[in-house]
Parts: sequence; structure tokens; C-alpha cells
Amino acid sequence: GRDVSTFCDLTAAPPTIDFQGPNAYNFRFATMIRYEYTFPGQHFTLGAAAEMPSVSATYNEKFLKMRQRIPDFPIYVQYAWDEERSSHLRASAVFRNMYVRNAVVADNKSLFGWGVQFSGTIKVWDWLRLYMNGVYGKGITPYIQDLTGSGLDLVPDSSGEEISALTMWGWQAAARMNLSPRMWLSGGFSMAQVDHDDSFTLNDMYHQGRYIFGNIFYALTPRCTIGAEYLYGSRKNMNDVKGHANRINVQLCYHF
Repeated sequence: GRDVSTFCDLTAAPPTIDFQGPNAYNFRFATMIRYEYTFPGQHFTLGAAAEMPSVSATYNEKFLKMRQRIPDFPIYVQYAWDEERSSHLRASAVFRNMYVRNAVVADNKSLFGWGVQFSGTIKVWDWLRLYMNGVYGKGITPYIQDLTGSGLDLVPDSSGEEISALTMWGWQAAARMNLSPRMWLSGGFSMAQVDHDDSFTLNDMYHQGRYIFGNIFYALTPRCTIGAEYLYGSRKNMNDVKGHANRINVQLCYHF
């Protein structure tokens, strides 16, 4: 069916009002076939899937877009602990075979993409919970929030004669503190980056983005929660041109 990608660790995301969340986190829906198995005792879980691919490349006159032929293959192993198994650490990987059309020789070209991720959430005390993930790979823009749809899975070189999958990575760390049974706050930092390659990068291409947030929530009633959040975001291009923005978010949430 269709679900959140198997490469995504849903409970490793900190609470934010911003729907996208930290820029190094990954969240995408995909049509898939997935199998998961939890061992007796519910400590270890294994998962594997074949998912419909989404390739975002930069094309030119020589290399053209074409329909992808092979699904993405994400896998993971997870270890959970405490009485409710609410703390866990997860190691994930994804393997991709990405196709482009070589218009000059009228043939198809495939390039290999891959990614690895370490993620999790840890309940330190009843009032403190930690969240984190780190991801690294080549040609994995669908699996890093800031890079989704950026055209950086595959990029031609400066001559336009060759095309390559770029190296990219990111990480995020955050914490939630419960101030009382009805009030909690959270904050964190996240960064995503595309590594520089003189042959395959342009001056205005994305190089690095940073994301800093802090928020507070209050439960007016068991069904109604209000919240406020501050976000700071910045972007730096390959030519070191930088920009930043500030945002205030507010939320009124009613559960029924």
C-alpha cells in the first residue's frame, strides 16, 4: 500500500509545530511492499521494503529524464527498551538504482545511490526525552527534508558530458522537557549539507542549511492544546552566498 517510507524513523522526530520538521530529518510517503518482524520480547525489530522511487535530477541536452525501472530498497534493524519499549535506536540503509536517458548515444544510463542512517529516541527521565538522527549517502535527496525536489540526486559536470550522484549528509538533535503534566517545551538543532565537487557543482547550488527551533505547549484540557514556536533557518550556496529567515508559529489543536 502507501505509507511513510521504511527509511523514516517516525518516533525519532521531535515535536514541532512546523509540519516539515528539522531539515535533516526524512519524511516521505511512498507506494511500497514492506515486511516487518518483531522478535519475542519486543526488543528487536527488522524491516525491509521495495518502494516506488522518486528521482530529482538536474538534466541537460545530453541527459534526459526517464521513467525509473527499479524500486528503492530500504532496510532497518531496531532495538527498543524500557517497560513500554518507548526508547529505541535504529540503524537503516537504502539502496537506489537511478536511470537517465543519454540522448547522444540513444541509450539508458544507471547510477547507484545509497544511504545509511542512525536514529532513535531515548527516555532519560520521566521529564526528559532525547531525539536524534544522522544520515549520509549519495543521491538520496528524497530522504533528507531540505534536499527533497532539489534536483541534486544526479548532476551533470561542468562540461555536460558526465553525470554523477552527489554526496550529501545531515543530522539533528533535540530534546523535550515536561515542565508539568500539562506543559512541555522542546528545542533542537539540525543541519543538512551537499558536499562540494568542483566538476559537478554550480555556484548557486545548495551547499548547507541549518535549522534551529524552540517551542512550548500547554494542554488547556485533555483534548485541547495550544503552542507557540520560534524557528531560525539559514542557507549557504556553493559560492558561500548566505541567507537566513526567522519565523513564529502558533497552534491550536483539538483532539476528537
